[in-house]
Amino acid sequence: MGGVSYPLLADFHPHGEVSRAYGLLNEANGAPRRAIVIVDKGGTVRFRREYPPGSLPTPEEILAELDGIAG
Repeated sequence: MGGVSYPLLADFHPHGEVSRAYGLLNEANGAPRRAIVIVDKGGTVRFRREYPPGSLPTPEEILAELDGIAG
C-alpha cells in the first residue's frame, strides 16, 4: 500500500463479520456504512462516527481525535 505503516482491514471473509461487530453493516445491501473507527493499541474503541452518503470527515476532525487520544 505504498508505505502504510499500520495494518489495514478488508472485510471479505466471512463477509461483513467486522462491520457487523462494530454495528456498521447495512444488512439490507450487505455493505458497511461509511464510518471511521479508531481503536487503540489495547483494542479499545476510542472513536466511532458514521458519515451519511456524500459526506466525508475533515482531516482536522480526525487528527484532533488522534491528538486527544495520544495526549
